[in-house]
Amino acid sequence: MPYRIKIDRQFLQQLEALPGDVRSVARRQVKLLADQPRPSGSKELDQHPGAFRVWLPRGHRLVRRVLEVEAAIDLLYVGPKSPDLYEKLGLGRNKE
Repeated sequence: MPYRIKIDRQFLQQLEALPGDVRSVARRQVKLLADQPRPSGSKELDQHPGAFRVWLPRGHRLVRRVLEVEAAIDLLYVGPKSPDLYEKLGLGRNKE
């Protein structure tokens, strides 16, 4: 059963702001997620079960949350990887 992809206006704006080559790779990744929510090359974020990132060309990231109960993928961010990206998304590591 394919997963439903949840895309909001902010994510679409981020996607459209990407350089053309990165945007085409990101679009392909999003399409693949419906059938394979955890493709090879994606990594689950430490201390955040269900949150994954995948590297895109030129230092960009695609960050999403897999919602098993809803069989959905919530697209959180696509764009350049900044040093505090995951903290801004509320997905930073706990410093204990």
